[in-house]
Amino acid sequence: WKKMERIRISNLIKSYASRCVFHQTNISFYAGEIIGLIGENGIGKTTFIKLLCGLIHPDEGQIFINGINIQKNKAKCMQSMGVLLEGSRSVYWRLSAWQNFIYFSGLKGVFNKEAYKRAEELFKFLEIWEAKDNKAETLSYGMKQRLAFACSISHYPSVVLLDEPTTGLDSGSNLIFEHFIKQLSNENKTIIIASHDHDMIERLSHKIFRIKDGSIKNVS
Repeated sequence: WKKMERIRISNLIKSYASRCVFHQTNISFYAGEIIGLIGENGIGKTTFIKLLCGLIHPDEGQIFINGINIQKNKAKCMQSMGVLLEGSRSVYWRLSAWQNFIYFSGLKGVFNKEAYKRAEELFKFLEIWEAKDNKAETLSYGMKQRLAFACSISHYPSVVLLDEPTTGLDSGSNLIFEHFIKQLSNENKTIIIASHDHDMIERLSHKIFRIKDGSIKNVS
């Protein structure tokens, strides 16, 4: 039985100024895997996530998401991707948690009953149901983070990319988050977590990769 290839990176080269971040990188990730991405600050973890979701482009090489070349059809690829980038907790502060979710679901093509059902499911699992009618600006940092995460996966993506998702979270929010990540991998999703929190990476990941000297290597 062969696992389904969700992400394939072929001959990837990416440089900034005189520094080569990735050189002739070839790698694949498969359905049901939680991939931990580690490396020193500024080494390229965020760059890797941004390359995968098409926010930045490689100098050379190709990236395929579920068999589709993201440089050629980003919109199609994004239909199957959920992305949470560090520092971009993109929720509207004046809307309630629920209104935020319904708005972002609509952008991703999930409407009406399906959106309400998905909101209830995610809000209960991520323990923000009690605060669903509260304005986002009144939520704690941990709740905002969980709301942003819920919004990013409203459309049942098969690939989930997370950049420093637990930064600033209290231990309670951390536990909820980790439990939910495990649940997602059981649903055959591919999850890539870039983080400096090595303990969390160790607990969650099926495979751990280190970015160093222009390459990405499997270290466990």
